[in-house]
Parts: sequence; structure tokens; C-alpha cells
Amino acid sequence: MKVRIIDIAKKAEVSTGTVDRILHNRGKVSKKAEEKVKKALKELGYAPDILARNLAMKKELHIVCLLPNPEETKYWSRPVAGIQKAINELSVFKVRISKVFFSSQATSFEEACQKALALNPNGVVYVPMFREPSVTFANSLQKNNIPFIHLNIFQQELKPLSFVGQEAYSAGKVAASLCDLALNANDKILIAYISGEMQEYSHLQSRIEGFTDYFGDKGINESRIEHFYVKVSADKKNYEKSFLDFLSSAGNIKIIYVPNSRAYRIASILKKHNIKNILVIGFDTLEENLELVKEGYIRFLIAQQSKNQGYNAVILLFNALFKREKINNNYFLPIDILNKENIEFYDGIINSL
Repeated sequence: MKVRIIDIAKKAEVSTGTVDRILHNRGKVSKKAEEKVKKALKELGYAPDILARNLAMKKELHIVCLLPNPEETKYWSRPVAGIQKAINELSVFKVRISKVFFSSQATSFEEACQKALALNPNGVVYVPMFREPSVTFANSLQKNNIPFIHLNIFQQELKPLSFVGQEAYSAGKVAASLCDLALNANDKILIAYISGEMQEYSHLQSRIEGFTDYFGDKGINESRIEHFYVKVSADKKNYEKSFLDFLSSAGNIKIIYVPNSRAYRIASILKKHNIKNILVIGFDTLEENLELVKEGYIRFLIAQQSKNQGYNAVILLFNALFKREKINNNYFLPIDILNKENIEFYDGIINSL
């Protein structure tokens, strides 16, 4: 049986006007009245008629998704696929979802932010890749009362409506705990940071901090942890030589930790030179990573259901804007551990999403 506003009002012992204001966020009501209405809604099993609401809307909602270009960074193809899945599911509603991409340069991010604002969105999903431009963008959104959700990188101080992604610091600790199982007394660890322009606001830094803090808590001397950084734009032959020279000079490197999706760049060099006595651990289910896990050159991958990231972020923002639902501040995705023995099963799951 359909629950009417008058039924809710009678149950809660308030006026129909009070119920209307609470259901549609119109005006102020007392805390006591709000609690009584919420209790009545629950007891009556009330659910809003979203299709009727959709028909009543005079103007479509516009959600803009701002994220790295998947043609430049392969990891982002899965979140983009998740966003497309959400677009397909929401096609029956009066909602338009636009995608704006940026490169690994801060200037490109700034330009993309301006493009997003020019689209006059009702809400934004974005990856806060660079510090100052992210602050400026968040301030502009807040000034215009545009709610936003952060994807993949969590910057709580910018006060997003919610965050969707992995808890990066904890993921780093999980990676370290796996490495710890194989670490002998004199072994050394290499943290290989392979990226474009260094981001000031980066989940990669949090993954590194979680990793090093784990070993710090265990009393492992910092001198046993080496760091190697190379830009993705570097010449392949040159960075291969630089890496091998570094590996030789550092001595006794038995574990390599790659805190992003580019573990395959290191593992492919090890494969080329038939180096099998080094444990490599990285992140994310890129095809290149999956193949090298199957071949044994990457021992562990930390996965984060990246397709679900894009999908969930859009659906959450839609629910907040269209259904007027209150959503959680954080939507952390699982820290999944993959290896040669279970990769086939996980790969089947992610391909079926």
C-alpha cells in the first residue's frame, strides 16, 4: 500500500507541512519533529517514488567527473569503465554525466578544473591530484554550493561530501606485512617510485608512509630501505640501465615495493634479465601486472576494485542530489591481496562487473 504524507503526519503526530519540509528539505523543523517523522517513516516502510520525482523534475541534473586521462595512465581505464556503467544505469533519469580528463601535469589539471566549472554542474566527482589547484577548485565549488566527491585520493581538509577509494596508508601497511613474511636479517628493501610529475597530495605518498612506518614500528633500520625514483617520460633504455645499476650498487635488494600501478615496469626488467630472487609487490589489476603475477615476477598485487570506485562515486553523488540521501563521509573499498594462486578467480570477477 502506498504511504501518503497524511499517513506519515498522523503517525508522527505532526502537520503535513512539517512532513513535506522534512521529505523535501524545505525550510527548518525542530529536531524533535524530525526524529518523530523519521521514526514514522521507518515504521510505515516509506520509500520515495523516485520515478515520480524524475517526471516532476523540470531541469536535468548535471554531474561532472574530473579524472586522469586513461590513455596516458592505464589504471584509470577501470574507474572510467565504472563511470560508464553508472551512466548506463542512470539513463532513465534526468541526469547528464560528463567526463573531463587531465594529464599528469599540474597545468593540465588546472585547465580541466576550469572546464568543469564552465559546465555549470550540480555536482562533481574528481581526483584531487595536485595540492594548490585542488584547494582552489574545492573553494570554487563550495562558493557555488556544488557538492563534490573525491575519488581515489582522500583530502579530508577540503571537506568533500564523501570519499570513494582505498585507505592508502593502511594499504601500505598491508603491503609491508606481506614483505615482512619474506624478509631475512640482512635483506634490503627497495621502494621504486615510477610516476609522472610528483604530486603534493598523493595517495602514493600515503602508501609509502604506511609501508615505512610498519617497518619503523618493527625496529627495522632505515638504512635497509632504499628509494629509487624515475619519471615515466624517461627513455626506457636509460631507466632500465639506471635501475640495474642502482640494484647492483645497493646490494642485497630482496624486496621491491612499487606503490602504484607500474610494478610491471620493474618486473619486466627482472624478467628480461632472468632475475628471480627478488620479491616484487605492487598495486592494481592492469593486464601487464596480471600477466607478470601469473609468470611469477610479481609476487603480490594489492587491488582496490578500481572499476567500482568510478561506479560508486557517481551513484553516491546521484543519490545525494536526486534522492536527497545522506551519504557517509568515507566509502573505503577493500584492500584485496592477489597472487599467482588466486589471480584467475579475481580477474574473472572484475571482468564480469
